[in-house]
Amino acid sequence: MLSVVQPVKSRREEYSAATRQALLDSATALFAERGYARTSLDEIAGRARVTKGALYGHFAGKQALFRAVLEELEGATTREVSRAIEAAATPWEGALAGLDAFLRACRDTVYGTVVMREGPVALPYAEWCAAEELHSYALVEGMVAMLVEAGEIDPLPLEPAARIIHSVVGSAAMLIAAAAPADQPQAFEDARTVVLRLAEGIRRR
Repeated sequence: MLSVVQPVKSRREEYSAATRQALLDSATALFAERGYARTSLDEIAGRARVTKGALYGHFAGKQALFRAVLEELEGATTREVSRAIEAAATPWEGALAGLDAFLRACRDTVYGTVVMREGPVALPYAEWCAAEELHSYALVEGMVAMLVEAGEIDPLPLEPAARIIHSVVGSAAMLIAAAAPADQPQAFEDARTVVLRLAEGIRRR
């Protein structure tokens, strides 16, 4: 079996990648703490300990940086939900585990604030919806297809079923993310209970 030799990065490439990641980490923390509108590029560069010129070398502006932050958070959450689904013993348990993992992510201060609350403000709404389509909707569609194939739910029309379920889960996610910190544990439990109860309602008996 032939081994694939990975190209070795130069020091300049390594430094560039490290700088970009430092900017993403800085921006993620500040967007979560202060929100998009109240965060400046000067603050992001300062926290990352790079010059503003270096920032512009990687990102065209604040919106482009936010877009990259959102993509990183969405990707990480998608992988986390996918792992929860794959680790379950059955397709039904996998679907419930995936829903639970996603709602828990929305309870996380960073994901809940940056993606769910600030995303529709920082980006054009259509663009934010497109990001959700790429990540969370794709997961829901995959779950519905998996459950139909396993005989866990009736063979519903895939896209309408996935879109309706995605809307319900998205509303639950917004409810959790929008709750005040003191109210968030209860908001999470309430939303989770409703979503899981609704899921049980479509299960084939």
